[in-house]
Amino acid sequence: MRYIIFTYFLIATTISFAQSNQEIRLADAYYKDGEYEKAISIYRQLAESPQNIAFIHKNYLELLYAKQYNKEAEDYLKSINKIYPNNISYQVDFVDYYITVNDSAKAEKYYDKIETNVLENLANLRSAAQFFINKQHREYAERLYLAARSIMRDPNAFAIQLATLYRYTSQKDKMVNEYLKYALERPNNIRYVKNMLQLSLTEDEELQAFVEKIMDKLQNSNEKDMYADLLIWANLQLENFYAAFIQARAIDKRNQLQGENSLEIGTLAFENGEYEVAEMIFSYVVDNYPDSRNYIKAKQMVIKAQEIKIKNQFPIDTTAIRELVHSYDNLIKNIGLSYYTLEAYRQKALLHAFYLEEFDTAINILQNIINYPNADRDIIAISKLNLGDIFVIIEQPWESVLLYYQVEKSHKNEDLGENAKLKNAKLSFYKGEFKLAQEHLDILKNATRREIANDAMDLSILIKNNTILDSTQKALRAYADVDLMLYQNKYQRAQQTLDSLIIEYQEHPILDELLWLKAKRNKDIGLYDEAIDLLNTIVNEMPYDILTDDALFEMAVIHEELLQNNEKAKELYQILLRDYPGSIFVAEARKRFRNLRGDFVN
Repeated sequence: MRYIIFTYFLIATTISFAQSNQEIRLADAYYKDGEYEKAISIYRQLAESPQNIAFIHKNYLELLYAKQYNKEAEDYLKSINKIYPNNISYQVDFVDYYITVNDSAKAEKYYDKIETNVLENLANLRSAAQFFINKQHREYAERLYLAARSIMRDPNAFAIQLATLYRYTSQKDKMVNEYLKYALERPNNIRYVKNMLQLSLTEDEELQAFVEKIMDKLQNSNEKDMYADLLIWANLQLENFYAAFIQARAIDKRNQLQGENSLEIGTLAFENGEYEVAEMIFSYVVDNYPDSRNYIKAKQMVIKAQEIKIKNQFPIDTTAIRELVHSYDNLIKNIGLSYYTLEAYRQKALLHAFYLEEFDTAINILQNIINYPNADRDIIAISKLNLGDIFVIIEQPWESVLLYYQVEKSHKNEDLGENAKLKNAKLSFYKGEFKLAQEHLDILKNATRREIANDAMDLSILIKNNTILDSTQKALRAYADVDLMLYQNKYQRAQQTLDSLIIEYQEHPILDELLWLKAKRNKDIGLYDEAIDLLNTIVNEMPYDILTDDALFEMAVIHEELLQNNEKAKELYQILLRDYPGSIFVAEARKRFRNLRGDFVN
């Protein structure tokens, strides 16, 4: 008899559940189709059975709000909270309801109940806070976390949750404080904290405020290394390499790290063009850690920084170049030619080739590196590229093609391989083989390294723009010839050829490229006013040309860095920001403009 009764009950329950499911699907269909009254009518009946609540709650409550059936919504919430008194989600819905109907007193009353329940059982804290966040009431989630922190008497509790809340509500000062608390509690997660700060502190003013906060904490805390690390990070974001070095130097001293952090900052300064600062940092490592593993690299980088400074002056001082060669010779003599000094040996070869025109010496050095036992595959590849470049200069391009293809094959889908393919494309361009060059460039448009992709795109556009309307390709061939002359350091001949081509092709699309080429050459030899005149011609007479924003930015940089005419530089940066908002130079122009305006002066 009991078995029969149980079976009957099971069958009845199954039938009832199946019927409810069918009605829920029907109500949901009305909801999706916008037939709200029909949906509400069915949801209303379904709500009478507690087992249906979980399946209809969200849509039903949303429709009651939409139709402003406020009394029905309130009664419904009261009934389900009686049925499920421990369901925090439904309790949060009550707070949300009273906020919706602008009854802040009752909203506070129900929030207080939730807070009391949560503080009695902290296991419910995060779910309760998340329910408030889902309802867009982050201020209540914040209050819950702060209340829990208070009763726990732990000022760092729930720091990451609060930091995330403040990040989404743009309360950046509070956010920073919580991330710092989190970093103190979890020092192994400092990288995560930096990543979050980088996403949030997007303006230089915010980073500067962060620096000031960290400086204050550094002076009043025993956690010197953590705050110094964050200070280094912030100063690097601001590209204030000297300030970053001061902290890196302190960390190296405290932890006996043999200049490791200092060397890293020097390398970053060098890569960002801050050669004076970089040389000073590398010299510090050389002078203070002569017996360390960092000495060789630091010594090489001192010479390299000096080399860059000499190369940026015109005319090039060959005496200074020979002194650099002597410095490399001394380094290799003192340490010996080895795996660790091959890079210095390579740099010496480049000086012989590109500044002293001692090509045989350079070729011999590079071939020695390529054949050196157990040499790193990358330095072999780079040396092959350098050797290929020298063969272009001494007019043996067939040797260059072979070397470039070797690197393409050995470093396929790597930066060096893509760079080799770009060099082969450029070589084809010099030889007037524009179709072959274009085939290389079409592949390189998707190169991993942005600089290679951009260079490929620029050369590709140059070829297309000057072959579509000019089937003879005479102008493009003339441009390729003069570009090769400049690469081969045949400057006087190149200058004369450029002048005649600019006159000959006044009405040709290639004119802007010729003006740009001559402007760059004039800048390189210190004829800044002449370079500006040519760039001005591009900006004023070719305002819709592809090189117009390039020319505008280049003029601004010349005024800022070479002529120290900051007012004119500011004016040009402002024009670029206003008239060319889609330019790739916008971010850098905005930063330079703000710096010249004095936004970041301490």
